[in-house]
Amino acid sequence: MIYLHVPEHIVVRMTYMPRAFPVLLAGLLFRVVCPADGPTFDAASVKISESDLRQATYSGGPGSSDRGRTRLHIYMTALLQAAFGVQQDQIKGPAWLRDFSAMPFYDIDATMPPDTTLEQYEKMIQNLMVERFHMVFHHETRDFPGYQLVVDKGGSKLKEVTADLPPTTGNVGSDGFPVAPGTRTMGFRPSTAHQRIKYQEYTMRVFVQSLDFAVGRAQGKTLDDGFFQPRIADKTGLAGKYTFILEYDCPPCAPLTATSPARDAGGSDPGGFPDIFVALQKQLGLRLEKSADVPMDVIVVENLDKIPTAN
Repeated sequence: MIYLHVPEHIVVRMTYMPRAFPVLLAGLLFRVVCPADGPTFDAASVKISESDLRQATYSGGPGSSDRGRTRLHIYMTALLQAAFGVQQDQIKGPAWLRDFSAMPFYDIDATMPPDTTLEQYEKMIQNLMVERFHMVFHHETRDFPGYQLVVDKGGSKLKEVTADLPPTTGNVGSDGFPVAPGTRTMGFRPSTAHQRIKYQEYTMRVFVQSLDFAVGRAQGKTLDDGFFQPRIADKTGLAGKYTFILEYDCPPCAPLTATSPARDAGGSDPGGFPDIFVALQKQLGLRLEKSADVPMDVIVVENLDKIPTAN
């Protein structure tokens, strides 16, 4: 079993005011691109990585145990996702952003005030990219197909978290997951279709921003489908923080073999695990309703250097 710990700042999606906007003058349309402003890192080192590791890693920053420093080993598309809090298919830009095999990785080491908020942290990354990669971008709003997450007719089964977990770490709790404080996702990637994921101290706003990927994977969606995953809007009206486990069957998440069992019409596999739609209803008291148009922020990158300026 391999546990995955994902801090909140990796999965949160935020929407910002446009950095570039159209102005109509004498019948002509102009784009006005504003320079970066707002908070910046106290100090930052950015360089092309010499490591052979081809996997993005994150540490530090808001919501972590090291809030005054962040270290990233990251490729450009993932850096854009971290900077704007969006998913991969909400980024439009140069073709090299979609060529992962040829994309360089960057090592970023930056410091900031320990009380930096998530919004300020994302803005710091944006300003760093403007300064070091000469990024020029603007925002657009586009509709994505997806769902609305609502409370099921039987009511929510979620219990609000009223206090943080104790700071003891390293132990395994009665639910089988490591004890660690703060907002995070904990799960594992087994070789079977069984998924068991713990969402700790999550708001519904943060939850739907990771649920879209889970639903997309369960449906077997890839970039070839045009959308990496369906978008999900929070319509639950639940305003607190919640800790819960979601356990479901995801056949596309496991390698297919000639002997893989087929899903039956009841929404579960022979192992007894429901699909993600049924799991949300039975385990959380929530329901997904289809929506043709879920408005989302799209980042259009007009210029972006592949090589950062020297430290």
